[in-house]
Amino acid sequence: MTEHSDPRVVVGRIGKPFGLGGQVYVFTDPDLDGSIEVGRTYFAEAHGSLEVLEARTQKGRTVVAFDGVDSREDAEALRGTVLTVQADVVELGEDMIWVADLKGRQVVDDNGDLVGVVETVVDGYAHDYLVVARPDGGSVQLPMVEALLDWAVDPIVVSPIPGLLDPDEAW
Repeated sequence: MTEHSDPRVVVGRIGKPFGLGGQVYVFTDPDLDGSIEVGRTYFAEAHGSLEVLEARTQKGRTVVAFDGVDSREDAEALRGTVLTVQADVVELGEDMIWVADLKGRQVVDDNGDLVGVVETVVDGYAHDYLVVARPDGGSVQLPMVEALLDWAVDPIVVSPIPGLLDPDEAW
């Protein structure tokens, strides 16, 4: 895996208040299990830094108490806020990579021919997609499926099936 290029990563989003004492639901990335920890400070967009005083699971959802958030009104003001943390604080699981580390990487096919450069990653229903800018000015979406892509190497290698890179070649 390459070194992470963005100093902050998104670990969650604050949801609605829980109770009257300032606690909130936090929706976290399931791939970053355990990313909300007591004592850790998170950056919260326009609200500055928020330190976690308490975190627990309530019916499968994460409930968090932040320092200085003492009322339901305070909690409501945080609704929708994205929580970020320094990238080096969160440990990635094996075979995981930061989205920011994929952007800008070259993609080649099995023969080593340039397919393009990764522009972004799009969340998909079944899996994510790499959006790759083609040298001819177009773009192609490549499903992040291990049978088709090897993103652990640089450049990324795609083993295309007919029609994946060129719709005119589809079965």
